[in-house]
Amino acid sequence: MTNSEPPEHQRPRPEPTPEPARPETAWPGPGEPLRPSDRIEAADSAFPRPPEPSKAPVIAGVATAIIVLAAMAFFILRDRPQPVAAIPTTTPQAPLTTLAGSTTSVTTTTGNAAAVGYEPRFESGRCRFELITDAEFECGWLTVPEDRQRPDGRQVRIHMARFTSSNPAAPRDPILYLDGGPGGSTLEPLTFTFSQVWEPLLANRDLIFFDQRGVGYSEPSLDCPEERQWAFSVLDQDLTAEQEVTAELDAIRQCRDRLIADGVDLTQYNSKASAADVADLRVALGLEEVNLLGISYGTRLASTVIRDHPEGVRSVILDSSYTPDVDLTAEAPGNFARALKELWDGCELDADCAARYPDLEQRFFALVDEFEAAPTRAPVRDFLNGGSWEVLFDGEWLLGTLFQGLYSDQVIPLLPQMIEELEERDTGTLSLLTSNTLANAEFISLGMMLSVQCHEEIPFTTPEMTAAGLVGFEEIASAFDGASNVGDFMFAACDLWQAGSATPIENEPVTSDVRTLVLAGEYDPITPPAWGASASAYLSNSQFVEFPGLGHGVSISGECPRNIVFAFLDDPNLPVDTRCLTTLPMIDFKIPGERPPELVLVPFTEEVLGTTITGVAPEDWTSVGFGVFARGESAIDQTAILQQVAPFVTPDALVSLLAGQFQMADEPEQVGTADSALGTWRLFLGDADGFLVDIAAIDLGGSSAVIVVVSDPAERDGLADDLLLPAIEAFRTDG
Repeated sequence: MTNSEPPEHQRPRPEPTPEPARPETAWPGPGEPLRPSDRIEAADSAFPRPPEPSKAPVIAGVATAIIVLAAMAFFILRDRPQPVAAIPTTTPQAPLTTLAGSTTSVTTTTGNAAAVGYEPRFESGRCRFELITDAEFECGWLTVPEDRQRPDGRQVRIHMARFTSSNPAAPRDPILYLDGGPGGSTLEPLTFTFSQVWEPLLANRDLIFFDQRGVGYSEPSLDCPEERQWAFSVLDQDLTAEQEVTAELDAIRQCRDRLIADGVDLTQYNSKASAADVADLRVALGLEEVNLLGISYGTRLASTVIRDHPEGVRSVILDSSYTPDVDLTAEAPGNFARALKELWDGCELDADCAARYPDLEQRFFALVDEFEAAPTRAPVRDFLNGGSWEVLFDGEWLLGTLFQGLYSDQVIPLLPQMIEELEERDTGTLSLLTSNTLANAEFISLGMMLSVQCHEEIPFTTPEMTAAGLVGFEEIASAFDGASNVGDFMFAACDLWQAGSATPIENEPVTSDVRTLVLAGEYDPITPPAWGASASAYLSNSQFVEFPGLGHGVSISGECPRNIVFAFLDDPNLPVDTRCLTTLPMIDFKIPGERPPELVLVPFTEEVLGTTITGVAPEDWTSVGFGVFARGESAIDQTAILQQVAPFVTPDALVSLLAGQFQMADEPEQVGTADSALGTWRLFLGDADGFLVDIAAIDLGGSSAVIVVVSDPAERDGLADDLLLPAIEAFRTDG
């Protein structure tokens, strides 16, 4: 049996296998994209493969890569920015900012402090994450006892950030986001997630993020680099179940021993303690009221907050509910099977999908058996650090990838096509989705996940209940039999981790009269709509909305759910208007060979790093900021255009920076010139993992302008004529 559970978020990382240099060629063949262009929803802690990233989607695609390039040029040929996980604590990257009205010592009135005599301390300070955005934000640290019954003992420092709404008349009650996992970092992946996922929410209110205790930039961190290094080292190995369990438990033991030696009390990292942190943070920031937005495990944390500390909570949004009363471990197989049926039925109801992919269910499970009997090795890219790994894809990995894909409405349309590809042993889409998942795994704390689940989930279930949950789901049982965060393995891991046992209240439904909006997605494979409906039934002032065609984390899945969220926040006492549900399109399953829509170019004006740029961009492409427009036709569509000015950088230096950012094996080759009112542009062509990168650069005297178009080789000629050349002709700056 292959170990197909990729690792959790840990540092340091093992070195990926360097890729051999490619032979020089003017027209490279098709290959894997650099990274997905749209959000790929992150898995929750309930399923073993792929790993469990943060609830916020992480990798935003080629558009993100070229946004980061803008920062490189702006900071005058500085070294390539490392991913957020690599930012050193002694060299913060963001400007020093001060939270208005903050003090260095704040006495709370939540009841937490008065009972045990501690004073949470809040200090403004530098942001530890790196983010290039026009949005205003500021950071700080909340310091509270690790164990509130021992206030003079070890202290926990919680890193937070507050983003200012783009609405000057925004209400004074902000949105306070609670991340998933458990163990998901909010702040570390902001480089990739902010512009497309979170910035739209700033149209309504200020937005507060924080890394929960034990997670991300908060201190101490419960990351487990020992387990991560082991997991990466066996990605290409065919291990027996016994070998897997023994080796992984040994890696977890090493992590636990290190944390214990450092003085960490593993029994103090759970929902009850984190809920008290949320209450202290609200008061420390001087906020009379907040609106909680929890996704996935964040709904469990939000539920704990309104149970233990309801004061100051104006409203709650529970998105993809995982509340204390459900049995995640025992119900996981049934939840996955339900979502799979939605996929099979959805394809049957789509005439084109049914015609192209008949008998999809039978074909997929035949593939699972085939790959389990004869696994396939294929390279997988390291999006964050460069290089690649060799991964052994077996049947369990296929199950895990389909499970992961059902989280995202951007990935679901690709799943039938991936199944067809795998029948020909084409692992292109599978490798890409795996690459994204491995990148997402950077942003999860395995130790925090274990402390939470072992404290408040596993004590209320048994191996017998877990075994009963598999009955009737034999086709998917192997994925749960070998799971490292669900199933029998968790009982062994929790015996080792020793996080203590919660009181029975942590296994009971939460009742509350706080105004609550409960959201669910039809395709969600881990927190099904029934869990949301059940949570809503216990909340006397709640509304429940199920979204057709969506998966996990629906509140950040498009305009319709976002407008419903905004309407609820504007007045939580009114019934939300759900008429937009009837306008949501059915899933448009991807059919190979479909022609892309015809380009319609429209003018745009945008300020990019202090320079006003005007030009043209495709009308229906998404602006992701900094002069970047992404087509986003699917979760693996890399097609994008960037139009920017880089001060104090020559065109040649800028092209070299682009080559490094896109991890090109060879420098782009100059292939011609093009004239415009600004002068003569030099045209370059490069290869980024089989995608073509057209670069147009011009010296503006002390700065350089650059236009970049990323395209599939099959579409390159058309986009060069219909997009790149018109963009060159229309490009202007205020300088």
